[in-house]
Amino acid sequence: MSMNIKQAEELSGVSRQNIRFYEKQGLLHPARNAENDYRTYTPADVDVLKRIRMLRMLDMPLDDVRAVLEGSRTLSDAAALQKQSLARQAEQLQAAMALCDVLQSADPDALDVDALLAGADGRTAGQGYFTGWVNDYKAFAHAHHEARFTFFPDGAVTTPQEFTDALLAYGRENGLDIVITKESMYPEFTIDGVAFTAQRNYTSVQGVPVASVLCTAADPDSLLPPAGKGRRLTQWLVRFGLPALVVLALALLFLWPNLPWLVQEPGGWVLLASLAAAAAAMLVRSYYLTWNENGKRGSSRKK
Repeated sequence: MSMNIKQAEELSGVSRQNIRFYEKQGLLHPARNAENDYRTYTPADVDVLKRIRMLRMLDMPLDDVRAVLEGSRTLSDAAALQKQSLARQAEQLQAAMALCDVLQSADPDALDVDALLAGADGRTAGQGYFTGWVNDYKAFAHAHHEARFTFFPDGAVTTPQEFTDALLAYGRENGLDIVITKESMYPEFTIDGVAFTAQRNYTSVQGVPVASVLCTAADPDSLLPPAGKGRRLTQWLVRFGLPALVVLALALLFLWPNLPWLVQEPGGWVLLASLAAAAAAMLVRSYYLTWNENGKRGSSRKK
């Protein structure tokens, strides 16, 4: 019995966004309908999705999940390793909660920060918490880059056939499995089964117009690693707003001692408004640099 992705989503309890992501990670290998090239899922695929869901509920890393599914690591061994990891995280959280209890009842003026730092393994706790965020953001940034990329074809690309030839040539050069699904001046195609669209633009190089091709995933969210709404919002803010936040943080660090004076003086408001405008300009610049031509996509993405 075969089913579509909606049915697989309902039976497994895994969202279609996550199903696409697990396919991209090589954890799931659905068959394809020979007539329309759509993915089809079997009860065995649904069982795999349920197993992935169960292991991810334990916060098990994807590499360990893959090892279990491929049989290179037993479920028992993987569970034992993850239990040890969770125990370390629990210790770190317990230490952080104990420090919160101390700070709640402490006198801020008499606080012995050195003693608290010496008594708490701050570096280990910080590493355990922030490393997960850093790795998660790296995966987010990498997937975001893969969802939108630009390349320069050899020719002018003036006909649908030339557009097809340019896409296929790019795929051969970079080790990408490109399949054209709609031939036109706005073609549709797939890369390793992921749907993309493309458009031709012209970029001026030393005054000479040069054709460039911008490729965009039809469903960019399907390439992103699974994350809750709060974490996803943080990823977007860091992705686009980090330069502006750094500028504001540095500005406040140096201006904080004189902030009361700046607020009272007319010239101070002008300075603060200028800093805010500069941060906003950097935010807009970061947005357009990311969403416009952000570089080639090559075979490094392939396992």
